[in-house]
Amino acid sequence: MKTPRALALCAAIVLSAPLGAFAQPAGDKTEEADARFRRGVELYNEVDYGAALTEFRRAYELAPAYQVLYNIAGTCYQLKDYACALRAFERYLADGGEQIPGGRRAEVERDIAVLRSRVATVEISTSAPDVEISVDGVPASKTPLPEPLLMSAGRRRIAAEAPGRPAVLRVVDVAGGDHARLTIELPEARAPQGPAEGAGGAPAPLGARRMDRAPRQQRSVPVFPWLATGALAAGAAATGILALGASGDLDAELDRYPGDARAVERARARSEALALTTDLLAGAAVLAGGLSIYLTVAGAGPERGDGERASSPPVRLTIAPASLELAGSF
Repeated sequence: MKTPRALALCAAIVLSAPLGAFAQPAGDKTEEADARFRRGVELYNEVDYGAALTEFRRAYELAPAYQVLYNIAGTCYQLKDYACALRAFERYLADGGEQIPGGRRAEVERDIAVLRSRVATVEISTSAPDVEISVDGVPASKTPLPEPLLMSAGRRRIAAEAPGRPAVLRVVDVAGGDHARLTIELPEARAPQGPAEGAGGAPAPLGARRMDRAPRQQRSVPVFPWLATGALAAGAAATGILALGASGDLDAELDRYPGDARAVERARARSEALALTTDLLAGAAVLAGGLSIYLTVAGAGPERGDGERASSPPVRLTIAPASLELAGSF
């Protein structure tokens, strides 16, 4: 609920539109300032004080007419920002000077007396210079401050920030009329430390950095077992084709009349040798394929570190007309 004083101030703001404040040579800035001022009045009447304050301030930046300061002060008052209202009223009297009617000046001076009882001054010092001070998220100034900061009574959040240093936040409770002092100690700036630096800050030797890293293990694919499997399967297929041809030759010799016993015996021996070789190669291919699958799926393949080359187990394959020998270590 608004107090009677607030109602009177609201009416004064609406009626204080500076109709001649922007009476300057026409220009983009003055026209925009006039439009923003009127929009601020509309927003104020709609009780949107935050937006109204933004429009009034933008109008003052574009065309700094002292009359706008009166509206800024009244809007800050509605937002309970008494420090803002006090600063705007004092600036209004200073800039307006003799142009302000006596009745209005006396009214503003009474308002200033009330507002001074609702603000506090806080002297802020920091352990380092050029520290940005903000109050409730609004930047105020850099240290060393030329004068104490004016703050509305209540709980205030004071932040101190400096390049290269962690920000410091202080929450203070100030009452109207207080004159407080606040010293903020900022942590020292941290020296940059590269990823390759040792414990003492100096770069670690190249050899030490390599020793600190555990060798990266890579699992190699068992290439040779799969190659052996393929070779054995191909050999079984080739000898199988030859065995079929030899079997056909044997049948031809048996059908020949009159037959040749020696030719029949040679054809039979060749057919049997090729058939046996095919069986042995096929069996070896099955065994090698099973071993390859085991090494691949079960993860038992040889591992290698950086710069090391995996070696395949030595295997020796010997093929004879009537036998197949597969030897090696796995």
